[in-house]
Amino acid sequence: MAVQTNGLTANSPLHYLMDAGAIYKNLTYDALTGDFTGTLLGATSGGNEFALTQETRVIEVDGAKGQRKGHVVIDSEVPSLTINLKELTASNIALAIAGSEIDTTDTNYDIITSKGKIELTDYLQNIGFVARLSGSSKPVVIVIDNAISLEGLTIATTDKNEAVVPVVFTGHEDETGVAPYKIYFPKMV
Repeated sequence: MAVQTNGLTANSPLHYLMDAGAIYKNLTYDALTGDFTGTLLGATSGGNEFALTQETRVIEVDGAKGQRKGHVVIDSEVPSLTINLKELTASNIALAIAGSEIDTTDTNYDIITSKGKIELTDYLQNIGFVARLSGSSKPVVIVIDNAISLEGLTIATTDKNEAVVPVVFTGHEDETGVAPYKIYFPKMV
């Protein structure tokens, strides 16, 4: 068999990650039913981006002239999800500001302020990205555990347009030391 000059196969149209997806907070998976539940964050614009940064280290040994297979270790893994929020609520804005709180006692406004510190309760259980896979009725779901936005808040506005607020959520390990992300990829039947 000759090699192909492109990667297109008859099954290629079944494996496309489609559209911008949806963002959920505190997403849970029921392995019995295969269903996810969570709180939808709201409308986004301009897409969303998952990134996993891995810091690796080469174990150097005397006599080795280069990098050796099996001598590379992962020192850290940091998952992040950048979302471009178009639907702004007091809750969504507060999620973008680590260590914030919302005062709801005013009859006219929810007032978002800083506590001046980040508490363990400020971390979301998780943040989840849910998107459609072209050849499956089940979504691709990426979950980042112990998520918090540490990059602050930027709101830029222009005439004849709506504000889109970029928010970067980063996952954090808990006391178990397990990598703080999971990618649920549907099995193709």
